[in-house]
Formats: sequence, C-alpha cells, structure tokens
Amino acid sequence: MPQRTVPYSIVDVFTTRRFAGNPVAVIRDARGLSGTQMQSIAQEFGFSETTFILPPGNGTTSAKLRIFTPFDEIPFAGHPNIGTAFVAATEETVAEVQSDQLVFDELGGPVSVGLQREQGRVIGARITAPQALEVQGECDTAMIAACLGLPEDQVLSTRFQPCVATVGLPFAFAELADERALAAVELNIAAFKTAQARGPLTVDGFAISAFAVTSESGSDFKVRARVFSPLGHPPEDPATGSAAGALTSLLALSGGDDGFCRASIEQGVEMGRPSLIEVEIPASGARAEITGRCVAVSSGVLYL
Repeated sequence: MPQRTVPYSIVDVFTTRRFAGNPVAVIRDARGLSGTQMQSIAQEFGFSETTFILPPGNGTTSAKLRIFTPFDEIPFAGHPNIGTAFVAATEETVAEVQSDQLVFDELGGPVSVGLQREQGRVIGARITAPQALEVQGECDTAMIAACLGLPEDQVLSTRFQPCVATVGLPFAFAELADERALAAVELNIAAFKTAQARGPLTVDGFAISAFAVTSESGSDFKVRARVFSPLGHPPEDPATGSAAGALTSLLALSGGDDGFCRASIEQGVEMGRPSLIEVEIPASGARAEITGRCVAVSSGVLYL
C-alpha cells in the first residue's frame, strides 16, 4: 500500500524578504486528516500557527480553514490567513480561487480576504477581522509590569487602561513608555501564571501585546510592538495580525477622526525577524482591515 503524502508550503508573512516576518506552514490539501493528525503536524512544524485547507462547504466561501498552534486549535489569526491566501493564489490547493476576493470559513466566523498584486503578481493579502473590537476587561497595571519585568511607571494608561481585547483572538494590551522599555522586557513566568489565574483570559492563557507609539499625526500612528505568550506557543511572536487589529481598534477608540484610524506596526525587530503590519479601521465600530506582504520560502510533502 503506497504511503500517503500531504503537500505543504511555508511562507514568511508581513515581510518582503525571506527569513523575516512570521512563518506559517500551509497544508494545501487537508482532506482526510483528523483533528489529532492536524495537531501533530502543527507540533512537527513548531511555528506559531499551521493552517489546513479544506474544500469549501458551500458556494459562498473559497475554502474551509482550520488553524492550529503547536498546542491547540484557534478560531482566528492574522498572519495564517494572509499566508494561506497567498498560497491558495500561487500554488495548487483545494481552495476555490476564482477572483482576487476570497472568503475563508473558520471557527471564529467567515474571514474576507482581498489579494494584493504588484505588476500582476500576488504579493500579499488584506483581510477583514471576523468581528469588531470587543474589550473583555481591564488589567491591573502592576500585574502587567510584573509580567514584563518592568517598573510600574513604564506601563502607561494615558490612552487606555491595560486591558484584554479581541477582534477574533484575545490578547492583553499595554502601552509602554518608549522603545527602550520594550527592549528592556524580561518575562516573569510566575507573574504570567498569576495573571492567567486572575483573568480575563487570553489566547494561551495570558498573552500580552506590549507597544510604544513612535509617532502620530492625527489618526495615523507608527507603532513598535512585541507580543509575548510564554504560557503557550513560542514565548515571543515576530508578527501578530490579530493583535495588531485589536490594538489599532483601541487606538481608534482613544481618539480618532470619526473612528477612522490607520497604524503601521513594526514587530519582531528584537527577535531578528522584522515585520510590518498595516492596519486600518475605516470608521467607528468597523472591523479591522489587516494588510501584509508575503514571501514563499519552501514547499514539499509530509509522509503520513
């Protein structure tokens, strides 16, 4: 009996060069795979997320998409959607791609995707988060500072109190005084466990998106961010689209032009995997639109 093979591609997302940004493994044909097998494959790759493309279940979507961290299945994530759309448009998959507009059916709800092209070539994608911003509770400033190993006065509450918020995947958000504070972070695992016990919970129990605004002009922001998740998948993530969408939505709430807000978010710099995430909130209460470029890294087959 021949051994079954499963095709995959690896893509770096939120970057224009290989070995930067955030890698995602995309299983191009996941038909017949069980959830247990999908989880094992995600563990084998060890990336923050691995995606599994299944044929669409109806005529209104392009594919069903399942997303796994090395530890669990999650309802939504930013860079996996963008990377999967890039692969679906450039490789042979079981997705139905008939135009530059795709819809992925996911646990967190349908995700609309628009392919980005340059001189006719697909270079990335723009996704719309599955839900508008939801703030799920405030966080104690001292607790956030303890998690990050920083003095409490380096955690700001001028724009908004540190809080847990989501546009499809929840994170805790905390503004830091400046980029030096971001660079000085030293994670305290015991404090993260205490924060998880207190709640509100986030993805991976308790994960923090720490950021510093480097410049702003009206409703346009430039931001440096780091996302930490030491209780779950890799302790630091080089690019986190879902967190970037919620962060920009929070910035829009803190004062924008009728809710409009645009942010360019640099992440992964301290990890040596610089990433650039572009986010726009079109109007008050609107869902975040997250844009990123992609670079193909490798492709092959898995043996089952």
